[in-house]
Amino acid sequence: LHSEGLLLFSLDSECWKWDSAEIETKTIPNDVIRLLVGKITTLPLHVQYILKLLSCIGSVCAESTLCLLINDIDHCTKESKTTSDKESDIFPSLKVAIDEGLVNKEGSSYHFTHDQVQSVAYSLIPRDERDLLHLQIGSIILKNMPNHERGNIFFVAMNQLNRGKSVMDDDMKEWVAELNLKAGREAISLSAFRNSASFFEAGISLLGSSCWDKNYKLSLQLHNFYAEVEFCNGHFDEVNRVTKIIIEQAKSFSDKTRAYLTFIKTLGAQRNLNNAAEVALAALGDLGEPIQHSDMGSLLRTVHVFAKMKDSQFLALKEMDDDMKRAAMKLLFVLAQFGFQIKSNHFPFALNRMLELTLIYGVCEESCAALAIISFVTCGIHGDWNGSSRTGEIALLLLERLQANEYACIVTSLVNIAKSWTEPLGLIVKQLFFSYEIGMQTGAIHDAMISACGYCYNSFFSGVDLLTLEKDIRRFRVQMSEYKQITSLHQLTPLAQTVLNLIGHSENPIELTGEFMTQSEFIEKSNQPFVVHTLIFCSWLAYLFGEYEIASSAISSRNEVEKNSIKKIEMHGMVPFIDCLVYLASSVKRKQNNSASELSEKLEEMKKLVSYSPRNNQHRMLLIEAEVAYLKNDFDVAMEKYDAAIIAAELIGYRHEQAVCNEKAGDFFMSQGNMIRATSHYSCAIDLYRQWGAQAKVDHLCKHVPL
Repeated sequence: LHSEGLLLFSLDSECWKWDSAEIETKTIPNDVIRLLVGKITTLPLHVQYILKLLSCIGSVCAESTLCLLINDIDHCTKESKTTSDKESDIFPSLKVAIDEGLVNKEGSSYHFTHDQVQSVAYSLIPRDERDLLHLQIGSIILKNMPNHERGNIFFVAMNQLNRGKSVMDDDMKEWVAELNLKAGREAISLSAFRNSASFFEAGISLLGSSCWDKNYKLSLQLHNFYAEVEFCNGHFDEVNRVTKIIIEQAKSFSDKTRAYLTFIKTLGAQRNLNNAAEVALAALGDLGEPIQHSDMGSLLRTVHVFAKMKDSQFLALKEMDDDMKRAAMKLLFVLAQFGFQIKSNHFPFALNRMLELTLIYGVCEESCAALAIISFVTCGIHGDWNGSSRTGEIALLLLERLQANEYACIVTSLVNIAKSWTEPLGLIVKQLFFSYEIGMQTGAIHDAMISACGYCYNSFFSGVDLLTLEKDIRRFRVQMSEYKQITSLHQLTPLAQTVLNLIGHSENPIELTGEFMTQSEFIEKSNQPFVVHTLIFCSWLAYLFGEYEIASSAISSRNEVEKNSIKKIEMHGMVPFIDCLVYLASSVKRKQNNSASELSEKLEEMKKLVSYSPRNNQHRMLLIEAEVAYLKNDFDVAMEKYDAAIIAAELIGYRHEQAVCNEKAGDFFMSQGNMIRATSHYSCAIDLYRQWGAQAKVDHLCKHVPL
C-alpha cells in the first residue's frame, strides 16, 4: 500500500493517512507468498531476472561470484534485453532490489531479507528452465574463475553444475563427475567433510548404475573417497554400505584395500576392536600373508637392525613397488594399531612383519608409520631409550622423503609422545596440536583425535591452566562425538573428569564421578588401557587430597590390571613419581615403611628417569629424596631437598608440581613445630594451586592446614 501511495505518513499531523475507497478497489493477496509474487512481478524485467539468478545461487552470494557472471549474463536468459538493459545488469538491478526491501548487502555479500523471498523468486523460474539455468550459471562461473582461484567460488560452481544433471549428456556427466572428485578432495583439505561427501556422492550419481563398467577407475576413486569422508563424518552405516559395494565391484585385491581399511577403521572407531583385528587378519590371509607368532623380543631384534643403520644406508633402501605387499603393509598397520589396544599377540607380529617387508621389498608410507609406533612403544623406563629415539628419527626422515601426508599426523604425534620423556612438555604440547591440525586438514580424523588426546594429557602434566584445558577438552569431546570417534572419546574421559574434579565441579574430588563419567561403571565397561588411565588419575587425586590408603589401593588395582600387558602406561615418568609419593606418604602417616620393596623398585625407575631426562624429572627426584629423608628422620637433608625441589620445579615451569613440593614442605615443617616456615610453604602452595586453576585443592588445603 505504501509503495503504491495508498498509505502515507503526514509530517504535519504526525500520523498515518490512507484512502479507504481507493484501497477497496485494490485486490490485495491474503498470504505472504502471493504478496511477494505480486511485488516481484511488478519490478523491471532485468531486476526480476537478477533476483531469479540470485535465488539459484542461494540465500547468500558473494560479490566476487556475481562479478564472474557479468560478461555472460545475457547468455543465461531467454528474455530479450535492450542495450540499456545490459548496461544496467547485475549491480544496479540489485540496488533496486535492496531499495524494495527484498535483498540486503552486508560487506561484500548479498543476501535475501527472508527465506520466503528467495523461495518466491526461485518459484518464478519455469520448472523446465531451472536445471538449464543452474548448469549455465555453473559453467559461466567455472569458465571465468581465475585458474588460481579455488575454495568457495569453485564449490558454488560445482553445486550449480550438479543441479543441472537432468540436462547433461553422458560426456558432460563424466566431465562433471571428475570435477566433483576434484572438488571433494579440495573440500577435504579444508576439513569441510560434509561438503566433500556431497561432491563425491554427486559424482557417483552422475555416473549412474553402469559406472563400474563404463568408468571403473573414476568410480573406484569416488566410492573410496566417499566412504572415507563419511567415516570422518561419523556416518558409519553409509560407510558399511559403500565399502561393501567397492569390495564386490573391485577387480583386484589391491583395489579393495582402501575399502577394507576404511571398514576396519570404522569398526575400531566404534570400539569393536576385536572385530577390526579379525577383519584385518582375514584380509591378510586373502593376500597370502603368513600369520606367524611373534613376541616383543623378536620385534626388538628386528628394530635393532634399523637402529644400527646410518641415515645414508636407510635412505638407500628402494621404494616398495609390489602392489600386494603395499596392500599388506596397510592392513598390518591397522592390525598393529588395534592389536596394541586389545593386548594382542598380533601387535608384535604386525610390526615385525612390516619391518621385514620393508627390508626385503623396500620402503613405503606405512614403513614410517610402523617405525613411529615402535618409537612410541619402546620409549619409557622399561624400554630402549636409544632405540626409541633412533626409530623416531628414521620415521621422520622417511616421512619427509616419501612426503607421506596420509600418515603425517600419526607419525609426528607418536614420535612427539615418545619425545615427551626427554624434551620439555611445553614444546611437545605445541607439536601435538600441530599434528592434530595436520590430521584435520588431511582427513585423518582418527589420527587427529589421537593427537588431540596426547595434546590434552601432556597439557595437563605440564601444568597448563585447568580452566583453559577444560575448554580445549570440551571442544575436542564435541568433535569426537560429532565424528563418532568413540575410542578417543573414552581415552579422554578420565582426564576430562579429573580436570573437573580439580576445578571443583564434582561432589567428591577423589572419585571420578560427575559430568563425564561414573567411575565404577567406566572401569567395569572399559578396555584395559582406559581402566589403567582411570586408576592412575584416581591415585593422583587421592594423594593430592590426603587419602593415601585409597591412593595405595588404586595403585594395587592398576598393577593387577597391567599384568602381562604389552607396554605399561607410565605417562613419561609421572606414574612412578606418583607411586613413590603415595608409598612414602603412607609410610610417613603410619610411621613405618610397609612398602619397602615397591618403593625400592620405583626409586630405581626414578633414578633411570633422572639419568636419561634430568630436565623433566630432577625436581621430582628431589621431592622423593626429601620425603625419604623425612621418613628416616634425617631432617637437615629433608629441608635441603625440599628447597631444592621447589626451585627445580619453578625453573622448569611446572607450577602444579611446585605447589606439591611446597605443600609437602609445609607438612614437614609443621611436624617439626616450625609454624612460620610451614605457613609460608602452605601459602605458596595455595597460591600455585590457584594459579593452576585447582580450586577444589585450594579449598581443601585452606580447610585442613593452619594458616
